[in-house]
Amino acid sequence: MNRPVRRLLAVVLAAVTWAIWPTAAQADMTKAQCIDANTNGQDFRRDWKLSAARQQFRMCATASCPAIVSDDCTKRLDELERAQPGIVFDVKDASGRDLSAVKVTVDGAPLADKVDGTALQVDPGEHVFVFTMPGQAPVTQTFVLKEGDKERRERIVLRPALVPAATSPSSGGAPSSSLREPGEGLGAQRMLGLVAGGVGVAGLAAGTVFGLLTISEGNKQQMDCASAVSCANPSRAASDHSTGATDRTISTVGFVAGGVLLAGGVVLFLTGGHPSEGLSAAGLVVQPSVGPDGGEMLLKGEF
Repeated sequence: MNRPVRRLLAVVLAAVTWAIWPTAAQADMTKAQCIDANTNGQDFRRDWKLSAARQQFRMCATASCPAIVSDDCTKRLDELERAQPGIVFDVKDASGRDLSAVKVTVDGAPLADKVDGTALQVDPGEHVFVFTMPGQAPVTQTFVLKEGDKERRERIVLRPALVPAATSPSSGGAPSSSLREPGEGLGAQRMLGLVAGGVGVAGLAAGTVFGLLTISEGNKQQMDCASAVSCANPSRAASDHSTGATDRTISTVGFVAGGVLLAGGVVLFLTGGHPSEGLSAAGLVVQPSVGPDGGEMLLKGEF
């Protein structure tokens, strides 16, 4: 074979060797890598991280590793296959129908994109599983898996997610009162009724007190000046008369305003649970009028 032909063959052989070398290097593990995989797998096994340990033993249970290492990894891998617990989730909706398009996470990490009746392999110990599906409320469950448990089955029921409260077009976007959650509270109208009623009671109490003071001042005036002809202390009688007139005015205002507020508060509270039949707080107008000879009130409302 002449020299030019030999050079051409050498170039071709070098090119072929360069092309296949990375693939061969990736396929075969070195002795050191095999030993490290075996050691790491045993460490993961002691820490109950069976899934990670299986990955390591799969790497070293190959023909490219020394026979003594490969045999040991194979035995340990078989042991883990028997020890690795599995759990099957039977997911149904509220009507009892099977669901499969359910995503499952374990301890915050993705575990499965669907539930098709196959066992999901998880490390032994306590784990938090979350089941989610569009249109269904997520379900969170905590299970304790035991080593070697292959027959674990759990039933999971997903229920429809709560729909946000609808709005009424006529109410300007305000939530419909018919969709309020149970135990939501008294509501703004009933709270307003309680406040108005409390102020009304206070007004009636003030009217009663000043009414009694008016009577007392009248009795004092009679004692100080029994009549225009017989008046022992005219200046004190005049003072008693002025004080009594002021107390009478305050008493009248207290009775009128207190009565109006108490009545309005009762109406607001009683109609607070039925907005369609209720009293509009904004439409309630109270116009008390007090004069020297008494008082009157004007109450207007929209029902």
